Amino acid sequence: MATQLKHDAYAIDAARGVSAADGTTKARIERAALILFTERGVDGVSIKEVAARAKISDGAMYRYYPSKYKLAHELMLTIHNRLTALVREVAGADLTFHEKIKAIVTQYCALADDDWDLFAYHLMHLHHFPELFALGQNKKKMDSATSACADILDQAMRDGDIPTGNTELLASMVLGIVVQAAQAKAYQRLNGPLSIYVNDFERSIRAVLQAQ
Repeated sequence: MATQLKHDAYAIDAARGVSAADGTTKARIERAALILFTERGVDGVSIKEVAARAKISDGAMYRYYPSKYKLAHELMLTIHNRLTALVREVAGADLTFHEKIKAIVTQYCALADDDWDLFAYHLMHLHHFPELFALGQNKKKMDSATSACADILDQAMRDGDIPTGNTELLASMVLGIVVQAAQAKAYQRLNGPLSIYVNDFERSIRAVLQAQ
């Protein structure tokens, strides 16, 4: 079922790329597809509609992407890897555990606010790409923000910063506090950028981690 989402008032420029350089034809294709996919779902959009919104011919469109599914996958992989890298970088930083939690929340929200359309696409359509969070053919999972967060929590438990618990469950709960609020924003139940809720998120996460 297509999901209707409202774009932020501070709308993204149509020529801003996701994986492509801003201002290029590929960037226009990515941005056009991102907005259409977020509004109506991948199945609800044709490759011709993406081309029309990007203001290019159908032939030019196919020179960049053989199918809308290839385009959809590339967009999802880009934001997935970006979020994963964000948490991994924090994990490796010389910070205390609580400083790491604050950094993750702050940077996660900043990334979402910087390109809400891209974050909303990841939020609403990740379930269409199970290879990004389930076991692949080689029986290994791709790295993810949740896995990176679980590693941070595992180290915190060994260091005595938080009570021992199920790291996978807790990592899902920690990121879920931010993600669930982002979903409420996508459905217009929360207003403004996510960053204004950083302190609320951080307090909630601390409560979850100490309630073991």
